[in-house]
Amino acid sequence: MKRVKSITTGRSLLAAVAIVSGLVVGTGQLTAASTQLAVGPAPGGADSMQVGGRGIEATVITADDHPQVFASADKARDGLGFPVGVSKVGRHVHDTDQKVDYDEVSEMSATGQPLALTQFDGAGRLKTAVRFDMIGTGGSRISGDAAAKAADRSLKSSGLAVSGQARTDATGSDGGWDIHWDRVQDGLSVRGDEVRVHVWPDGRIQTIGRTEHELAAAPTTRLSQADARSVATAQLNRWSGSGKTAYAIAGMSTEWVGPNAAFDATKLDDAPAPYRLSWVINVKPTGTAADYVRLITLYVDAGDGSIIGGDVVE
Repeated sequence: MKRVKSITTGRSLLAAVAIVSGLVVGTGQLTAASTQLAVGPAPGGADSMQVGGRGIEATVITADDHPQVFASADKARDGLGFPVGVSKVGRHVHDTDQKVDYDEVSEMSATGQPLALTQFDGAGRLKTAVRFDMIGTGGSRISGDAAAKAADRSLKSSGLAVSGQARTDATGSDGGWDIHWDRVQDGLSVRGDEVRVHVWPDGRIQTIGRTEHELAAAPTTRLSQADARSVATAQLNRWSGSGKTAYAIAGMSTEWVGPNAAFDATKLDDAPAPYRLSWVINVKPTGTAADYVRLITLYVDAGDGSIIGGDVVE
């Protein structure tokens, strides 16, 4: 593979990728991306760059040395109804901060501008897709049900399988629709993981974003709900310092969650870890504590009973 050097269009695409990675899980709007495509080469023709504080390194790939990547890109492009360019640019990208690698193929116009882009993870599965042309004006707006069917058909045609019931949300910003499929593993939700498709009002697919984390092995013996509640209560008692908690458990569920440093600052610099099956326990403060904190969420590992993270809503 050849190292990317001082290629203005190439670096523009890398900037677009970083921007789109955030946008595909937002409203689906590409206004920000379209105004930041021409970032130009770094001084000295560097082969890596920082976008939004992230380090991105890339190497050129071609259809000769990576035929499957380009074949998958063509299939996804056609399945999604994305525009066809006069040429293609392929890259292998390494995100030094997130420690992830993916391949991407961009459809290029005659003037060297990106028309559409598809990304694939290490297993060759579609990760992100986006078209860079503009939304049409006027015309009738399809229904949410029609948008969901269009998204489902396009995903299947592009080679990305989804399952379960889709959730459809209207987007007031452009009159389109966001269609979500939440990830489920062994019948249990994987918190935050999903496939999301943004459909323009005229029924065209604008973006696809797949969020999927590595999962640890499920525990052979699972902590009971009563034992998980005891772990949470003991922790709450320690925090209250009085032996009598000023909190009420509002709900418990079993989900796959990502360990985090919410309650252990020593883990702030830890690399992302595989998601673990855990009891997710929502706790509402009572009394004066409710003036400062609205909700505390504890992640209690469903295997060893340790608290592996959570969240606090003030």
